[in-house]
Amino acid sequence: MSLFGKVEAEIEIKASAYKFYEVNSKRVAEAPKFCPNFIQSVDLVEGEWGQEGCIVCWYFIFGKSNNIC
Repeated sequence: MSLFGKVEAEIEIKASAYKFYEVNSKRVAEAPKFCPNFIQSVDLVEGEWGQEGCIVCWYFIFGKSNNIC
């Protein structure tokens, strides 16, 4: 069974806009190092890391459950 929906959250970060963009676009594989309490791992499904159009699978914790996106 699959579940479709939308998840929204607001968090405060202590980083410049450039660093935030860099991590979320070019350094996605390093995301678990920056927030290990929330992001368990990120796997590359298709393409190359940091390239436009690459497909990644996120394993993260939301609430008390493990999720895959």
